Amino acid sequence: MPTPHTLYQAPRRAARAGETVVTSTCGHNCGGRCVVNAHVVDDRIVKISTDPARWRPELPPLHACARGVGQIERVYHPDRLRHPMRRVGPRGSGQFERVSWDEALDTVAREMLRIRAAHGNAAFLDASRSGNLSMLHSSAGAKRFFNKFGGCTVLWSNMSAEAEIFAVRHTYGADYKSAGREPTDYVNSKLIVMWGWSPADGTFGTGTKEYLREAKKAGVRIVCVDPRRTRTSAAFADEHIYIKPSTDAAALIAMAYVIVSEGLHDQAYCDRHVLGFDEAHLPEGAPRGASYRAYLMGEGSDGVAKTPQWAEAICGIPAETVRRLAIEFATTKPAALQCGYAPGRTAFGEQFHRAAYALAAITGNVGIVGGSSGVSNGATGRAGIKSFPPGSNPIDARVATPLLADLLARGKAGGYPSDIKMIYSAGGDLFNQCPNANKMAASLDGVEFIVAQDHFLTPTARHADIVLPATTFWERNDVHTPWAGAGHYAIFMKQAIAPMYECRNDMDIFADLAARVGIADYSDKSEMDWLRELTKDAVDDFQQFADKGVARFAPPEDAVAFARQIRDPETHRFNTPSGKIELYSTTLAAKPNFYGLGVIPPIPTWIEPVTADPRHPLMLCSPKSRARTHSIHGNQEQLARIDPDDVWIHEDDAKARGIANGQLVRIHNDRGATLLPAKVTRRIARGVVSIKEGAWFTPNGNGVDTKGCANALTEDRPAPSGATTYNTTLVEVSLA
Repeated sequence: MPTPHTLYQAPRRAARAGETVVTSTCGHNCGGRCVVNAHVVDDRIVKISTDPARWRPELPPLHACARGVGQIERVYHPDRLRHPMRRVGPRGSGQFERVSWDEALDTVAREMLRIRAAHGNAAFLDASRSGNLSMLHSSAGAKRFFNKFGGCTVLWSNMSAEAEIFAVRHTYGADYKSAGREPTDYVNSKLIVMWGWSPADGTFGTGTKEYLREAKKAGVRIVCVDPRRTRTSAAFADEHIYIKPSTDAAALIAMAYVIVSEGLHDQAYCDRHVLGFDEAHLPEGAPRGASYRAYLMGEGSDGVAKTPQWAEAICGIPAETVRRLAIEFATTKPAALQCGYAPGRTAFGEQFHRAAYALAAITGNVGIVGGSSGVSNGATGRAGIKSFPPGSNPIDARVATPLLADLLARGKAGGYPSDIKMIYSAGGDLFNQCPNANKMAASLDGVEFIVAQDHFLTPTARHADIVLPATTFWERNDVHTPWAGAGHYAIFMKQAIAPMYECRNDMDIFADLAARVGIADYSDKSEMDWLRELTKDAVDDFQQFADKGVARFAPPEDAVAFARQIRDPETHRFNTPSGKIELYSTTLAAKPNFYGLGVIPPIPTWIEPVTADPRHPLMLCSPKSRARTHSIHGNQEQLARIDPDDVWIHEDDAKARGIANGQLVRIHNDRGATLLPAKVTRRIARGVVSIKEGAWFTPNGNGVDTKGCANALTEDRPAPSGATTYNTTLVEVSLA
């Protein structure tokens, strides 16, 4: 039986004479899924509009942001790839010549067969990513192709959220996508602490800001902890607390110390639902002094009490502020900890998330209305909508994504499963988005062949040997859903215009390439037949869904994850080995070096992320840009005006360096340098600078990036959980 749902006409204004209005949604990885309506005249989009409805919490409208409306600049951008191309100049030079589709695909097929025969399947790297995240035309198509080809090396860790994915699994035993709470529940809190979370900058679902506004109107107190006074903090927070990047775990651990030392924790809740909070509730065989309480009180192996004074020296928050926030969080019921991904994109980011979950658990806020688990996402998943089936990879060759530059630089000599000889990137821009861009560009000598399948000559595509032009979402049909818990609906992405130039759909490109390398069963269905198949468990009338545009699904029974486990722990156990919230992870106790990337203690633990470097005394963080979705839109000049690229620096740090607002500065360390105008402000912590992520890596003749690419500075170092560590980066800033 399909999921209960309602089909309705996508909200739009009436078409004018001679105009057709077609509904779609951005296929990119921003977190929102908004209505974007293309107004088409003579097979050309002349305007993009969005849902015209006014905000109603009971039926929230699907308003698009500037990026959605800015899709018209993207689809008709003069730099669109128009035809297949072959590299004729040095790699990275951007020098290409036009070739036919047959010549391009024949070349790719020939090189793939040659490399497989000479080096085996592990020599292939699928670098496809989240440029398209819709159900059919997505990176799943590349996975399906390579899996049927015999497999390849894969980059396994989530670049945004791997620390949270890991922490959820080892604390709650759940899928991180369904371990949080619905935004409809914000209004039920008495206190919301937004920790490293700014949906007004990085979208966490269409309408998230409006649900926060509803909470604010209802009298919910909101506190923001962040290195920057973000747009979300400025709009909603009653108090902003500045913190040094990479130190969030220390502040949370110190808050837990205050709560426990002053007897404000919920002991009965911990006794019933939590493993490892105190010595009486450790698993059998755990050493004495291994509980979280013992660690907080300084009764563990390090002998250090995790007091607010201890935390102040680490994270820069005054001890009295740490204590006050801890007491407020413990005594305000219900209280919610709304965490973002950014504090987890640090050297030991899994400790931030586990410390956040511990704080929510010891105060009895997990699984209750108005409380939260501390997890970023919502409480439910995709309501039965499926993705293009990728199949399974026959090759066991997996590398954590942050290590891509090192994988290319060292290969087998560095202990990796293979030497990469071919890279295929469909809808990915990893040469820009992975850390240490300079090392990446300098490590391609051993790579014999690179294919890029995209819309533009991105920093990745500039290094390709063959470039294949793909259609945008306006030029094909698809289906998309929001991030888990960011709404319960699906949008049919109806084709608005014919494919432009010589661009082809991703699925069709892979099908043609599959036939050339001997894969006979890549696809046996048309585009619309596949979409019918992928939605059959969610909608009962596919044609009506395609015609109307939006399917709304029922919300979950509980708006807060783990409500059933808290109501009835005997019947509904947590999916952990103990059946409880594991502050002491039995899995990590048995296997502390879980991925071979570093030891992860069984309880949330503060671990110093970086050694101080007097040459590079400033900590860099890289927040989202409202003008980009990661690197997508990075070449759109009109859209860039809504959120210009600059480097935020505190006025005291700027004064010490002789830097005035608007001056061009050089941000640098031993890995590289980039140039940006300075934004001198008091809205950032002292000792911290910020550069918005996703700007296109554009080095000059001296190797200095000229466009503000943060990854010219970041280190190709994974956290022990496999997470990226973008926000553990030391730099200096000087006049250019």
